[in-house]
Amino acid sequence: MMSIEAVTSRIDQILAMQQQLTDPSSALASSATTDTSGGASLGATTGTGSTSFSDALNSALGSTDSTSALNSALSPDSLMASAIGDTSGTSSDALTPDISALLPSTSASPLGLTTGSTLSDATTANAPAQVQAMTNMANSLVGKPYVYGGGHSGWGPQAGYDCSGFVSAVLHAGGYLSQPVDTTSLPQQAGMESGPGQYVTVYDRALPGQSGHVIIEINGQFYESGGSHGTWGGGGGVEKIGTPSAQYLSTFPTVLHPAGL
Repeated sequence: MMSIEAVTSRIDQILAMQQQLTDPSSALASSATTDTSGGASLGATTGTGSTSFSDALNSALGSTDSTSALNSALSPDSLMASAIGDTSGTSSDALTPDISALLPSTSASPLGLTTGSTLSDATTANAPAQVQAMTNMANSLVGKPYVYGGGHSGWGPQAGYDCSGFVSAVLHAGGYLSQPVDTTSLPQQAGMESGPGQYVTVYDRALPGQSGHVIIEINGQFYESGGSHGTWGGGGGVEKIGTPSAQYLSTFPTVLHPAGL
């Protein structure tokens, strides 16, 4: 049985070892200390280097299974794992921080777009009601055949449309034009202004010596009846076409837009 003095000495050693664990620099700075019972020196060095904390603890308490368990519990890895809540003491996953909660949600959009929507959809949603009315009219006429003079007999349903008859019907759906007009008179109509619009732009060709033609762009979508066929489409009846080439658009010397749009 160990004497009271020996037990006290070993308790002091354990406390010193705990101090070494929490403040290694302090332990290294201090000189080696030997207990009065003849125990091993704490931090003493040998010819092969510094005595490890585990070796010193085993020397102080004796090499038993219970001592090994205590030594394992007091190891830096075990204490660190305990501090961060890892009961296994060996899980590298527990030491890896989960930063996913700090990252912005990938489903959020600064424009408020929903899945599958486009910037054009968002623009249409914020556009005046006239723009939607014009889009609805244009879409309802897609597929109608090209008929010379078609669309000029009034605002009712027509068997087919020429270029200006179609554009007149679309503009009228937005509250413009009192009657269908041709390419020559379109620029002079009330409510038609020079230059491209924010939502609607009309490209008109009606100068003397030119082949009259007109197309319309509504919120980025071009529509045309007749005209010349290109890689973007066109050349048939009323249809949606892709964005025409710059060369084709340059053949329209007059660019207009409905006032306010």
